[in-house]
Amino acid sequence: MAGSIATARSQALAIASTYDTPAARINADGGTLARGPVDLDVESDLARDGYDRWYEFPYYGMGISFAVVDDHGEVLLAQNQLAYYVRESGLTFPPSPPRQSDFSFGRLDVFLRPPGNGAQGQHDGREVTLVTYNFSPSGPESKDVEATVYMLISPLDAEAAVAPVDHWLRRGLPTAVLFVAVVAWWAAGRALRPVERMRAELARITAADMSSRVPQPRTGDEIARLAVTMNATLDRLADAAERQRRFVADAAHELRSPLAGLRNTVEVAATHGGTADPKVLGAGIERLQRLTDDLLLLARLERTAPARGKPIDVAAIAEELAGERRYRVPPDERFIVVAPEPALVTGREEELARMLRNILDNASRYARDRVTVTVTKPGPGLVRVEVHDDGPGIPEADRERVFERFARIDEARDRGHGGAGLGLAIARDIAVRHGGSLYAAGATGGARLVAELPQSPPN
Repeated sequence: MAGSIATARSQALAIASTYDTPAARINADGGTLARGPVDLDVESDLARDGYDRWYEFPYYGMGISFAVVDDHGEVLLAQNQLAYYVRESGLTFPPSPPRQSDFSFGRLDVFLRPPGNGAQGQHDGREVTLVTYNFSPSGPESKDVEATVYMLISPLDAEAAVAPVDHWLRRGLPTAVLFVAVVAWWAAGRALRPVERMRAELARITAADMSSRVPQPRTGDEIARLAVTMNATLDRLADAAERQRRFVADAAHELRSPLAGLRNTVEVAATHGGTADPKVLGAGIERLQRLTDDLLLLARLERTAPARGKPIDVAAIAEELAGERRYRVPPDERFIVVAPEPALVTGREEELARMLRNILDNASRYARDRVTVTVTKPGPGLVRVEVHDDGPGIPEADRERVFERFARIDEARDRGHGGAGLGLAIARDIAVRHGGSLYAAGATGGARLVAELPQSPPN
């Protein structure tokens, strides 16, 4: 289109300079100047020398469609298609020179109506573009317009140019679409083949056997990363399933002991015709209830997400728990709390209290004379709770194992104290749920358990 407009502009410039000449009047198809008075000598010369005529007036008689219109809208010269539509369809032009936008050139879109006499033109019912050029006897900068040249840009030329392409597209497009579809199907199948292998492997993995893993492609793309993520997820699921199996087995074993004791007590009493000792029954029931409560708490901690909670003063909780022990029967005076200032931790008060209670219960079973609870803020945003007893201590090799569920270092003594090996496991779970940690640290004498929790941000 841009090339056609540039050509039409150059033609308009040439026509503007030669429209009022004998050759132009003789060759024009319409307009008030067409076939007007012409010097006979000039006409004879033009007739004798056709080469000079075409050379001097290259745009007349060459099939170019144009019209020259004066400043009142009257057609002075018209040629080819524009002359036809002026004559047959009553095509008119603006009564005043059109406004130009680019160096006296402009554009005008017109609709060419079919003739009413039944004749047929090349552009019947089409909207075509006309390039306009206003020219003046005083030069292009003058405001006085002598006439306007309208050049037709025929859409038939563009259609003829693209017709071969359309022809081959109509014949080749179905084949091209089919080819692209086949290639896309083949490429998608090849790209998704690793996904199908992963799906098949996942389908074979069951809860009874989670040892298999999906194959990992070496492509390093998104599918390879998906395989890595799936295998990591399977590792976590297998670990969780194994921990659950161990937990169920340990829980069944621990529940069997108090139940067996209660059953033996009742059977002995029934065999000898007496009554069961209420103290023995009460101790067994209390141990069974404590174990059941711990199991339910562990299940709830694993099932639920940690709550946001509110700022809780763990120093005050430590003071309260130590004070409760002094009022027991018999009183326990071994606990000393050192908390120089409040220590706020964001969390749930009942969970933080349960964590500290379990740590203090563990210390009370092994301490001889003293348990020191120290609550400090060793650094920005950190609260540390240390529970140090003067008992036998924890061997270095067992400092991590004491936090495992149902773990006992001294089996006989731990059962005598009534522990089931869940207290420290629960305490660590609570510390982790609150964004902290619980570990056994080294000590010169006795055991030292340290809980570190993030401090509540200031309001």
